[in-house]
Amino acid sequence: MRCSIVAPTPTSSKSPFYTQSDAYLTAANPDSCNYPGKLDARLVEYRNGDSLREIILDTITIRNKKPGTFYAPLQKLYYTTERLGSNTANPKFSYKLKVVLPDRVLIAQADLVGNNGFGMKSLGVNFSKEYIGKPPQKFLFYPAINAHFYEVDMAFTFLEQRDPDGDSVPRTMQWHVGTFMEHYLSTHLMLESYAFTYYPGTFYEKLSEFIGGDTLVAGMKRYIQDYPIEVIITAGGSNLWHYVHTNNAANGFVSGETDFTLLDGAHGVFSSRVTTRRALRLAGETVPDLLAMTNYQFFFIGGRQEEE
Repeated sequence: MRCSIVAPTPTSSKSPFYTQSDAYLTAANPDSCNYPGKLDARLVEYRNGDSLREIILDTITIRNKKPGTFYAPLQKLYYTTERLGSNTANPKFSYKLKVVLPDRVLIAQADLVGNNGFGMKSLGVNFSKEYIGKPPQKFLFYPAINAHFYEVDMAFTFLEQRDPDGDSVPRTMQWHVGTFMEHYLSTHLMLESYAFTYYPGTFYEKLSEFIGGDTLVAGMKRYIQDYPIEVIITAGGSNLWHYVHTNNAANGFVSGETDFTLLDGAHGVFSSRVTTRRALRLAGETVPDLLAMTNYQFFFIGGRQEEE
Protein backbone atom coordinates (compact mmCIF):
# COMPACT_ATOMS: atom_id res chain seq x y z
CA MET A 1 0.00 0.00 0.00
CA ARG A 2 1.25 3.47 -0.83
CA CYS A 3 -0.20 6.72 0.44
CA SER A 4 1.36 9.71 -1.28
CA ILE A 5 1.04 13.41 -1.93
CA VAL A 6 1.44 14.18 -5.62
CA ALA A 7 2.66 17.66 -6.57
CA PRO A 8 1.45 19.61 -3.54
CA THR A 9 1.63 23.20 -4.83
CA PRO A 10 0.67 25.83 -2.22
CA THR A 11 -2.32 27.97 -3.17
CA SER A 12 -0.94 31.27 -1.92
CA SER A 13 0.65 33.48 -4.58
CA LYS A 14 3.03 34.73 -1.87
CA SER A 15 4.57 31.31 -1.43
CA PRO A 16 8.11 30.82 -2.80
CA PHE A 17 6.87 27.54 -4.30
CA TYR A 18 4.20 29.13 -6.45
CA THR A 19 5.12 29.59 -10.11
CA GLN A 20 3.45 31.15 -13.12
CA SER A 21 6.30 30.04 -15.38
CA ASP A 22 7.15 26.50 -16.54
CA ALA A 23 5.95 24.20 -13.74
CA TYR A 24 8.09 21.36 -15.10
CA LEU A 25 11.25 23.42 -14.57
CA THR A 26 10.10 24.19 -11.05
CA ALA A 27 9.43 20.50 -10.31
CA ALA A 28 12.95 19.63 -11.46
CA ASN A 29 14.46 22.02 -8.90
CA PRO A 30 14.71 20.56 -5.35
CA ASP A 31 14.84 24.06 -3.81
CA SER A 32 11.41 24.75 -5.31
CA CYS A 33 9.91 21.47 -4.06
CA ASN A 34 11.03 21.24 -0.43
CA TYR A 35 10.57 23.31 2.69
CA PRO A 36 13.82 23.64 4.66
CA GLY A 37 14.23 21.34 7.62
CA LYS A 38 11.59 18.89 8.76
CA LEU A 39 7.88 19.67 8.89
CA ASP A 40 5.41 18.37 11.45
CA ALA A 41 3.69 15.78 9.25
CA ARG A 42 1.53 12.94 10.47
CA LEU A 43 -1.16 10.44 9.52
CA VAL A 44 -4.31 10.01 11.58
CA GLU A 45 -5.64 6.45 11.29
CA TYR A 46 -9.38 5.74 11.26
CA ARG A 47 -11.16 2.38 11.46
CA ASN A 48 -14.79 2.47 10.34
CA GLY A 49 -14.72 6.23 10.98
CA ASP A 50 -13.29 6.02 14.52
CA SER A 51 -9.90 7.64 15.17
CA LEU A 52 -7.31 5.12 16.42
CA ARG A 53 -3.86 6.77 16.47
CA GLU A 54 -1.56 9.41 14.99
CA ILE A 55 1.57 8.34 13.13
CA ILE A 56 4.36 10.93 13.01
CA LEU A 57 6.20 10.90 9.67
CA ASP A 58 9.97 11.01 9.46
CA THR A 59 12.14 12.19 6.54
CA ILE A 60 14.50 10.24 4.35
CA THR A 61 16.49 11.07 1.23
CA ILE A 62 16.41 8.39 -1.45
CA ARG A 63 19.46 8.34 -3.71
CA ASN A 64 18.36 6.29 -6.69
CA LYS A 65 15.17 7.89 -7.99
CA LYS A 66 14.84 7.48 -11.73
CA PRO A 67 14.59 10.66 -13.83
CA GLY A 68 11.04 11.90 -14.24
CA THR A 69 8.82 14.91 -13.65
CA PHE A 70 10.32 15.67 -10.22
CA TYR A 71 14.00 16.13 -9.39
CA ALA A 72 16.37 13.13 -9.22
CA PRO A 73 18.37 11.07 -8.28
CA LEU A 74 18.23 12.43 -4.70
CA GLN A 75 14.77 13.15 -3.35
CA LYS A 76 13.47 14.03 0.10
CA LEU A 77 10.47 12.01 1.27
CA TYR A 78 8.25 11.79 4.34
CA TYR A 79 7.62 8.20 5.40
CA THR A 80 6.72 5.81 8.19
CA THR A 81 7.74 2.25 9.02
CA GLU A 82 4.55 1.77 11.05
CA ARG A 83 2.34 -1.00 9.73
CA LEU A 84 -0.91 0.43 8.41
CA GLY A 85 -4.29 -1.22 8.84
CA SER A 86 -5.46 -4.13 6.69
CA ASN A 87 -8.90 -3.81 5.12
CA THR A 88 -11.49 -6.53 5.33
CA ALA A 89 -15.20 -6.39 4.58
CA ASN A 90 -15.34 -4.99 8.12
CA PRO A 91 -13.31 -3.12 9.31
CA LYS A 92 -12.15 -0.68 6.67
CA PHE A 93 -9.42 1.92 7.20
CA SER A 94 -8.91 5.52 6.12
CA TYR A 95 -6.15 8.06 6.81
CA LYS A 96 -6.00 11.83 7.27
CA LEU A 97 -2.82 13.68 6.38
CA LYS A 98 -1.91 16.69 8.55
CA VAL A 99 1.12 18.83 7.64
CA VAL A 100 1.97 22.00 9.58
CA LEU A 101 3.43 24.49 7.08
CA PRO A 102 4.97 27.86 8.06
CA ASP A 103 1.76 29.74 7.18
CA ARG A 104 -1.06 27.16 7.38
CA VAL A 105 -2.00 23.54 8.04
CA LEU A 106 -2.47 21.20 5.07
CA ILE A 107 -5.17 18.55 5.52
CA ALA A 108 -6.38 15.71 3.29
CA GLN A 109 -8.11 12.37 3.80
CA ALA A 110 -8.35 9.16 1.77
CA ASP A 111 -9.68 5.63 2.11
CA LEU A 112 -7.11 2.84 2.23
CA VAL A 113 -7.12 0.80 -1.00
CA GLY A 114 -6.48 -2.94 -0.98
CA ASN A 115 -6.75 -6.03 1.16
CA ASN A 116 -5.11 -9.43 1.49
CA GLY A 117 -7.44 -10.94 -1.12
CA PHE A 118 -6.35 -8.65 -3.97
CA GLY A 119 -4.48 -10.75 -6.54
CA MET A 120 -4.53 -12.99 -9.60
CA LYS A 121 -7.00 -15.80 -10.26
CA SER A 122 -6.05 -16.78 -13.81
CA LEU A 123 -2.98 -19.02 -14.01
CA GLY A 124 -1.75 -17.99 -17.44
CA VAL A 125 -2.02 -15.57 -20.37
CA ASN A 126 -3.11 -16.83 -23.78
CA PHE A 127 -1.67 -15.18 -26.91
CA SER A 128 -2.48 -18.12 -29.23
CA LYS A 129 -2.65 -16.90 -32.82
CA GLU A 130 -5.99 -18.63 -33.36
CA TYR A 131 -7.59 -15.83 -31.30
CA ILE A 132 -6.22 -12.95 -33.37
CA GLY A 133 -9.12 -11.03 -34.91
CA LYS A 134 -11.60 -12.60 -32.49
CA PRO A 135 -13.11 -11.19 -29.26
CA PRO A 136 -10.47 -10.38 -26.65
CA GLN A 137 -9.23 -12.84 -24.05
CA LYS A 138 -10.21 -12.42 -20.40
CA PHE A 139 -7.96 -12.48 -17.35
CA LEU A 140 -9.52 -13.04 -13.92
CA PHE A 141 -8.41 -11.38 -10.70
CA TYR A 142 -9.73 -10.72 -7.21
CA PRO A 143 -10.65 -7.04 -6.58
CA ALA A 144 -9.20 -4.63 -4.04
CA ILE A 145 -11.37 -2.99 -1.39
CA ASN A 146 -11.99 0.75 -1.99
CA ALA A 147 -10.50 0.63 -5.51
CA HIS A 148 -11.97 3.06 -8.03
CA PHE A 149 -9.95 1.96 -11.07
CA TYR A 150 -7.29 -0.57 -12.13
CA GLU A 151 -4.25 0.04 -14.33
CA VAL A 152 -3.04 -3.16 -16.00
CA ASP A 153 0.38 -3.79 -17.52
CA MET A 154 2.09 -6.91 -18.85
CA ALA A 155 5.74 -7.78 -19.32
CA PHE A 156 7.32 -10.54 -21.44
CA THR A 157 10.85 -11.57 -20.47
CA PHE A 158 13.12 -13.83 -22.53
CA LEU A 159 16.84 -14.58 -22.72
CA GLU A 160 18.72 -13.39 -25.78
CA GLN A 161 22.01 -14.87 -27.01
CA ARG A 162 23.47 -12.90 -29.89
CA ASP A 163 26.25 -15.34 -30.83
CA PRO A 164 27.04 -18.99 -29.94
CA ASP A 165 29.93 -18.06 -27.65
CA GLY A 166 28.24 -15.11 -25.95
CA ASP A 167 26.25 -14.93 -22.74
CA SER A 168 22.48 -14.84 -22.82
CA VAL A 169 21.00 -11.69 -21.33
CA PRO A 170 17.41 -11.07 -20.19
CA ARG A 171 15.26 -8.70 -22.19
CA THR A 172 11.87 -7.47 -21.02
CA MET A 173 9.10 -6.02 -23.16
CA GLN A 174 6.48 -4.19 -21.07
CA TRP A 175 3.27 -2.61 -22.33
CA HIS A 176 0.13 -1.00 -20.94
CA VAL A 177 -2.96 -3.17 -21.38
CA GLY A 178 -5.53 -0.63 -20.27
CA THR A 179 -7.44 1.19 -17.55
CA PHE A 180 -10.49 -0.59 -16.16
CA MET A 181 -13.12 1.03 -13.95
CA GLU A 182 -14.44 -0.51 -10.75
CA HIS A 183 -18.08 0.29 -11.53
CA TYR A 184 -17.88 -1.60 -14.85
CA LEU A 185 -15.91 -4.60 -13.57
CA SER A 186 -18.19 -5.04 -10.56
CA THR A 187 -21.27 -5.32 -12.77
CA HIS A 188 -19.65 -7.77 -15.22
CA LEU A 189 -18.44 -10.46 -12.82
CA MET A 190 -17.03 -13.75 -14.11
CA LEU A 191 -16.91 -16.70 -11.71
CA GLU A 192 -17.30 -14.20 -8.82
CA SER A 193 -14.14 -12.42 -9.99
CA TYR A 194 -13.25 -9.33 -11.98
CA ALA A 195 -12.03 -9.75 -15.55
CA PHE A 196 -9.98 -7.42 -17.73
CA THR A 197 -9.58 -8.04 -21.45
CA TYR A 198 -6.52 -8.19 -23.69
CA TYR A 199 -5.85 -8.83 -27.39
CA PRO A 200 -3.34 -11.50 -28.54
CA GLY A 201 -2.67 -9.51 -31.70
CA THR A 202 -1.34 -6.60 -29.63
CA PHE A 203 1.29 -8.90 -28.13
CA TYR A 204 2.73 -9.80 -31.55
CA GLU A 205 2.64 -6.19 -32.72
CA LYS A 206 4.56 -5.08 -29.63
CA LEU A 207 7.00 -7.98 -29.96
CA SER A 208 7.82 -7.20 -33.59
CA GLU A 209 8.50 -3.59 -32.68
CA PHE A 210 10.52 -4.52 -29.59
CA ILE A 211 12.94 -6.94 -31.28
CA GLY A 212 13.17 -4.97 -34.51
CA GLY A 213 11.02 -6.99 -36.90
CA ASP A 214 11.36 -10.60 -37.99
CA THR A 215 14.65 -10.44 -39.89
CA LEU A 216 16.72 -13.58 -39.30
CA VAL A 217 19.98 -12.79 -37.52
CA ALA A 218 22.82 -15.30 -37.87
CA GLY A 219 23.76 -16.89 -34.55
CA MET A 220 20.88 -15.30 -32.64
CA LYS A 221 18.85 -17.40 -30.18
CA ARG A 222 16.07 -16.35 -27.86
CA TYR A 223 15.02 -18.57 -24.97
CA ILE A 224 11.59 -18.76 -23.33
CA GLN A 225 11.34 -20.01 -19.75
CA ASP A 226 8.42 -21.45 -17.78
CA TYR A 227 6.95 -18.23 -16.37
CA PRO A 228 7.89 -15.51 -18.87
CA ILE A 229 4.80 -13.31 -18.56
CA GLU A 230 4.28 -10.94 -15.66
CA VAL A 231 0.91 -9.31 -15.03
CA ILE A 232 0.95 -6.08 -13.00
CA ILE A 233 -2.33 -4.67 -11.67
CA THR A 234 -2.43 -1.38 -9.78
CA ALA A 235 -5.61 -0.47 -7.92
CA GLY A 236 -6.11 3.25 -7.28
CA GLY A 237 -8.46 5.23 -5.06
CA SER A 238 -11.18 7.64 -6.11
CA ASN A 239 -9.18 10.72 -5.01
CA LEU A 240 -6.37 9.89 -7.43
CA TRP A 241 -8.75 9.19 -10.31
CA HIS A 242 -10.73 12.40 -9.89
CA TYR A 243 -7.63 14.56 -9.49
CA VAL A 244 -5.76 13.19 -12.52
CA HIS A 245 -8.71 13.08 -14.88
CA THR A 246 -10.45 16.28 -13.80
CA ASN A 247 -7.22 18.21 -14.29
CA ASN A 248 -6.06 16.22 -17.34
CA ALA A 249 -2.87 15.51 -15.41
CA ALA A 250 0.04 13.55 -16.86
CA ASN A 251 1.38 10.93 -14.42
CA GLY A 252 -0.43 12.72 -11.60
CA PHE A 253 1.30 16.04 -12.33
CA VAL A 254 -0.52 19.24 -13.23
CA SER A 255 1.31 22.06 -14.97
CA GLY A 256 -0.15 25.41 -13.95
CA GLU A 257 -3.37 26.12 -12.08
CA THR A 258 -5.60 23.16 -11.20
CA ASP A 259 -9.35 23.07 -11.62
CA PHE A 260 -9.79 20.49 -8.89
CA THR A 261 -7.86 19.69 -5.73
CA LEU A 262 -8.36 17.34 -2.82
CA LEU A 263 -5.96 19.06 -0.43
CA ASP A 264 -7.14 21.75 1.97
CA GLY A 265 -4.43 24.41 1.68
CA ALA A 266 -2.64 23.24 -1.46
CA HIS A 267 -3.07 21.97 -5.00
CA GLY A 268 -2.57 18.23 -5.25
CA VAL A 269 -3.92 14.89 -4.18
CA PHE A 270 -3.61 12.55 -1.23
CA SER A 271 -4.69 9.06 -2.19
CA SER A 272 -3.98 5.36 -1.81
CA ARG A 273 -3.01 2.71 -4.33
CA VAL A 274 -1.72 -0.84 -4.20
CA THR A 275 -0.02 -3.05 -6.79
CA THR A 276 -0.09 -6.81 -7.22
CA ARG A 277 2.16 -8.63 -9.69
CA ARG A 278 2.79 -12.24 -10.59
CA ALA A 279 4.82 -14.23 -13.12
CA LEU A 280 2.63 -16.63 -15.12
CA ARG A 281 2.77 -19.24 -17.85
CA LEU A 282 2.03 -18.70 -21.53
CA ALA A 283 -1.21 -20.61 -22.01
CA GLY A 284 -2.82 -22.39 -24.95
CA GLU A 285 -0.70 -22.64 -28.09
CA THR A 286 1.29 -19.47 -27.41
CA VAL A 287 4.66 -21.19 -26.97
CA PRO A 288 4.28 -23.41 -30.09
CA ASP A 289 3.16 -20.34 -32.05
CA LEU A 290 6.27 -18.43 -30.98
CA LEU A 291 8.57 -21.35 -31.80
CA ALA A 292 6.96 -21.64 -35.24
CA MET A 293 7.96 -18.05 -36.02
CA THR A 294 11.42 -19.20 -37.09
CA ASN A 295 12.72 -15.74 -37.97
CA TYR A 296 12.24 -14.72 -34.32
CA GLN A 297 14.54 -17.62 -33.33
CA PHE A 298 12.75 -18.60 -30.10
CA PHE A 299 13.52 -21.79 -28.19
CA PHE A 300 11.72 -23.12 -25.11
CA ILE A 301 13.98 -24.14 -22.21
CA GLY A 302 11.71 -23.87 -19.14
CA GLY A 303 13.34 -23.69 -15.74
CA ARG A 304 12.06 -20.41 -14.31
CA GLN A 305 10.21 -20.78 -11.04
CA GLU A 306 6.82 -19.19 -10.46
CA GLU A 307 6.98 -15.96 -8.46
CA GLU A 308 4.51 -15.66 -5.59
